[in-house]
Amino acid sequence: MLPRSIHHIHRLAARPIQPVTIQELLSRSAAVTDRSHLQHAQWIRQEMPVRLAHRLSDYLQLPFVVVCNTRFNEVFRLFLHAFETLVDSPEIKDERDVEQFSVTLRGLVRSTDDMVHMLQEGYGELQALLDGLVDLDDFLNQIFFTRIGNRVLAEHFLTVHKARANGLSDNIIGVVDPRCRPAEQVQQLAKSLGELCCDLYGDKPKVVLDGQLDTELSFVPEHLSFMLQEILKNAFRATVERHLPAREAIPPVNVSVMKGSFDVTIKVSDRGGGMRQDQLEQIWRYGYTSTRETTSPSTAGDDLSGLCGQDDRSFRQIAGYGFGLPLSRVYAQYFGGDIHVQSMRGYGTDVYLNINHLGDVLEFTGDESREAKLQDPHTRLVAS
Repeated sequence: MLPRSIHHIHRLAARPIQPVTIQELLSRSAAVTDRSHLQHAQWIRQEMPVRLAHRLSDYLQLPFVVVCNTRFNEVFRLFLHAFETLVDSPEIKDERDVEQFSVTLRGLVRSTDDMVHMLQEGYGELQALLDGLVDLDDFLNQIFFTRIGNRVLAEHFLTVHKARANGLSDNIIGVVDPRCRPAEQVQQLAKSLGELCCDLYGDKPKVVLDGQLDTELSFVPEHLSFMLQEILKNAFRATVERHLPAREAIPPVNVSVMKGSFDVTIKVSDRGGGMRQDQLEQIWRYGYTSTRETTSPSTAGDDLSGLCGQDDRSFRQIAGYGFGLPLSRVYAQYFGGDIHVQSMRGYGTDVYLNINHLGDVLEFTGDESREAKLQDPHTRLVAS
């Protein structure tokens, strides 16, 4: 790393991040003029390096053995490349500059496509090497908050820019869908996950959907889809693993959608046998998975992937690698929501996904204190 880069990192890391709300994102795509679009590009060019500098500064404080890990080092270099590219990019003064900036920004977004997989591999290698001596969970949370935030800002701008190029200027839909419908996403995921479950296990649980099914909110559909997929995937796997080997009828997974004064709450309930207390205490840690631990009394010691004729890779398509649930909580907390889990061992698990539907909560960038966030009156366990 060049000394000039280190100087810029320390200088920009001292600046506060300027978080946005969903309402602000919507306003930037509601009625777009040449001037507002130019100012939007200028703001992103100034804001994204500050966010990257905060994470690069964190990287520089990690133990040497962590930074030397090949995959963690690759992610560091991706952040550094993005930082230097934006810092060195020319000022944006006119529409031609905006067009060139959009090309640069699109390339930077694509460069982070595989970042989660990189960190997942690197984390696994470090855990095997260090045996838990270094706790990287808070660091990973901050990395993911920054990645999510920068992609939201960049992709929202790029979507608006593309729409303008196609002649649109009013009511452009960016990354935020003002009429996002959770019930529809649950139905779509139930179908796709059900097909995968049948391919892997030969059977699937039915999804029973109830509550306020016409609920709409302004939200990022891709974020909601990721969270629901992870929660439903866990519910499907737990349910099938508990009941299929015993030749029992597979009970349904129940999903309720409720809209309160501040939040939309999506409750996913399964009868997959629940979790032990020691498992429940570990579910928010990266790399933790109950795969091959969950067995029914009638099949204790059996390897379910072998029982179903699946190799380890295909089995883990639905079992996961221990990043899905903690990363889902990061997505939930990003715009003022959260995920809560209640489990009854021997029966099943309830997962509550809370999403603020007012759109007035500032994005959680990872630099705020968690205590301050937990005191936010918009963060609740169930819809009120």
